[in-house]
Amino acid sequence: MAGARPLGPAAGAAPADEVFLKYYTGKDYSTSLEGVLKMLSAIVSVVSAVLFLGWSACLRSPGLAAAAAGSALAGGAASALLFGGVVLGLPLRAPQFYLLTDIIVSTVAGLLLLVTAVLNITVCEFYSVVSYLHGPLAVLNAGMVIASAVITYVGVMRLWDAAHPPPPPAELDV
Repeated sequence: MAGARPLGPAAGAAPADEVFLKYYTGKDYSTSLEGVLKMLSAIVSVVSAVLFLGWSACLRSPGLAAAAAGSALAGGAASALLFGGVVLGLPLRAPQFYLLTDIIVSTVAGLLLLVTAVLNITVCEFYSVVSYLHGPLAVLNAGMVIASAVITYVGVMRLWDAAHPPPPPAELDV
């Protein structure tokens, strides 16, 4: 296609974008801890939703079954989409936007999973081991999603600090 721009940050990109771009291009994301956590989270979300829909006994709150399964599937879909976006190279176009989206969506999804897991554990009845599993799986999943957001944030901040060292201390006249 004539006139098509190559993938990468726009010409004259801000220095911040270069740091964020380095975070996504400086390693193999699919084998990094963040990528592995996102994929595991997507798998655990589907398993948790299936267990909740198939073996849940929430007689006191029948709407919780649909909400918990929906939040598990939404969290898993968010993790899978964020992982897929990195693999497809979406952060190369707008690294800062993608980074902020990754951190915010992962944090919100993790908190949503945590709230539904706590509600599930406190409200629902457990008749067997299988009916109990979806609560702890949702807590584990919330931890993985939030951990991926924290690891992403810490990794970017390390790159930022390396690219922007603090100024030398000013000498004081005595």
